[in-house]
Amino acid sequence: MDDSSILSGPVGQSGKGSHIPRGGVRRATPGAGDREDGASVGGSLGIYAKTDSAHLTVDQRTGEITAGLPVDPRLSRCERFALKSVVNRLLPTSRTSKCMRWRVPNQSLQVLKSKEHNKAFYTGLQVCASVWACPVCAAKISERRRAELNTALALAKAREWDVFMLTLTVPHGLGDDLPALLKQIHAAWRSTTTSRAGQKLRKLLGIRGTIRALEVTHGQNGFHPHLHVLLFLDQGFSPQSVHHAFSPLWQQACERAGLPRPSDEHGCRVDDGTYAAAYASKWGLESELTKSHSKKGHNGSRTPWDFLRAVLDKSEGWEQSAILFRSYADAFKGKRQLYWSNGLRDLLAMGEQASDDEIAAVQEDKALMLADLTDEQWRAILRTKSESIVLDMAETHPEALSVLLASILERAKKLAIGSG
Repeated sequence: MDDSSILSGPVGQSGKGSHIPRGGVRRATPGAGDREDGASVGGSLGIYAKTDSAHLTVDQRTGEITAGLPVDPRLSRCERFALKSVVNRLLPTSRTSKCMRWRVPNQSLQVLKSKEHNKAFYTGLQVCASVWACPVCAAKISERRRAELNTALALAKAREWDVFMLTLTVPHGLGDDLPALLKQIHAAWRSTTTSRAGQKLRKLLGIRGTIRALEVTHGQNGFHPHLHVLLFLDQGFSPQSVHHAFSPLWQQACERAGLPRPSDEHGCRVDDGTYAAAYASKWGLESELTKSHSKKGHNGSRTPWDFLRAVLDKSEGWEQSAILFRSYADAFKGKRQLYWSNGLRDLLAMGEQASDDEIAAVQEDKALMLADLTDEQWRAILRTKSESIVLDMAETHPEALSVLLASILERAKKLAIGSG
């Protein structure tokens, strides 16, 4: 859509512009690719925009790649808005294309700054709350979920429970239909909870509850959706014994769901509480309150965010990346990314879980209003792709914000003349 149609519809963003650094590191663990053995263990509990770090540390046991030094959160935010501009073009009729661009009717559009965290943000804009397709909303939602997971682990420890991390994968190939594969994986997991054998096993292990997360990567064998599950259970069992008991249950459940039988070696993996805690702490790594991490799959595995980076940079094969992202977004639309088993939150006294929409819509209560943006100013910000720059100035030099807005307005006018 043309840049001139701002308030009645979204402003088009070309996605072109300055180069945004991209993660270029692959996982080090052999076999952590995109086949069944590519469980992406050690990765985040979802998909989030990541940025490079000059110093990286590789866990030789898991292949987890972590940044040795924190990355400037402003760079991360800049990348999120850049990737979001790609989504706007790839999914022009979606709710996500309107997110952080369309104004909320009858509400002021303002730049605010949190007194507690010193972070600037916009208020008065529509949000999509998509953890799958929106880099901006995913960052906000993931931080809330990360904090909840850490709280759950602390409460479980206080109750002297064990928490293990279960990783479940299935064989897959290029010809697989992604929506059908997701349904089959969901059916297989449900079988492990509702079948007679599954209920017997849960009772035997003393499983108090689970937190299940859905993740996906893509590689030489196509899309690779898989599950990461935090198991909360009574003490007394080793990860090895849990694996020995759960692996055949998962294999049988997959076969009942019409999936190929997972292998003994790679279909099911159980890690101990130390690994589970580290994993949960890193969930939502892209958030500005944690260190930024790079995650790349072995043998060319990519996340859907990598599809967006390829389109943004017009790197080799970017047209195919655009097609893959659309297919992925369509298949995952409406899916729950993080699921708590019934009763677990009550056992941990954590209260009702907020929805993604509720989290995305939350605004800081204690915040300073730094600017009340006019329609013309917001048009100019979108036209010049200055969303992140405005927030940077609000955080670092709020007294100069009015000068920056005037400069952006002038630049937008020149761009309009040039394009006319």
